[in-house]
Amino acid sequence: MKYIGMDAHSKNSYFVVLSRNGKVIRREKVTTQEDTILEFVGSVTGPKKLSYEEGVMSQWLYILLKDEVDELIVCQPPKSKGAKNDWLDAAEIADLLRVNRLKSVFHSDDVLINLRVLISGYDDLLQEIIRSKNRYKALYREAGIPTKGEDIYEDQEMLLQLSTEQRQLVGSSLYDQLQLLELHKQKYVKQLDQNVQSYKPVKLLRGIPGIGTIRANHVVAVMVTPYRFTRKGNLVAYSRLTKHGRMSDGKLYGRKRSLGQPILKDAFRGAALCSLSGKNAFRREYDVQRAKGKSDKEARNKIAKMVAATVLGVWKSGKPYDDNYWEVTRKSNQSCCRHM
Repeated sequence: MKYIGMDAHSKNSYFVVLSRNGKVIRREKVTTQEDTILEFVGSVTGPKKLSYEEGVMSQWLYILLKDEVDELIVCQPPKSKGAKNDWLDAAEIADLLRVNRLKSVFHSDDVLINLRVLISGYDDLLQEIIRSKNRYKALYREAGIPTKGEDIYEDQEMLLQLSTEQRQLVGSSLYDQLQLLELHKQKYVKQLDQNVQSYKPVKLLRGIPGIGTIRANHVVAVMVTPYRFTRKGNLVAYSRLTKHGRMSDGKLYGRKRSLGQPILKDAFRGAALCSLSGKNAFRREYDVQRAKGKSDKEARNKIAKMVAATVLGVWKSGKPYDDNYWEVTRKSNQSCCRHM
């Protein structure tokens, strides 16, 4: 078996090939183009594994190379100290691949690629809208003009309250930007609504209280398949909804969240908060937690984990959400405890 470490950049890519004993067999620098990369990988004969760091080009490289090697691993960037250059990075990845010490990052080439592109663009647009709103509102605050709620972003006549021609010019520019961004947002939302018919999992998950269409699109785009997670605890950890203890010699040195997807964290926490405004199993469980003396934050975190577990169960089963399921399960568990 040969182990190939790759350090990819927009202009050039660096390869280091190791034997199973860790000896450097080959080093080569190629331009980052499909033909040159495939030519080099194809020239490495025999069984081979290849790895490179997660980055902007990861998905493109994954689709390009997945059928060219015996095993392809997209890895989290290793933490290195001391000297650093492209050859050392490639050699370190190859060596970690050889001793099976890399932490892989999930990638796939399924039909959800376009959905992930759409979600990424939608989230970037939302961030740009937030930044533009903050700049626009700050223009009024620094002039001592009071603002209330969202009306400021819709009432163009407020621009007349700005005292100078220069402020009005800046304000008018920001106002026009906001209107254009909101127009593009509606186009994204329309496409996300259409995905309910295009992607069966989106249609399935949107029926869970608090999830809705937009969050369902986010969850499906990130999770890709529920079978990545053997149990609900794996999904909860991947969604960064829980902290793991850091122990050494029997002493706890704090807690830290595992690496995962903040998109899922936002989706499940947002769904938990939205679900509390209705009459459903999540709201009833929230009331139970509060009655037990749990704080609002603790109770909502419990509900977020409950939402994650529900998403996993509904998606795996392929059956629509049943609000009574949690009630039946909880009563069954309580009955079992009484007979123990």
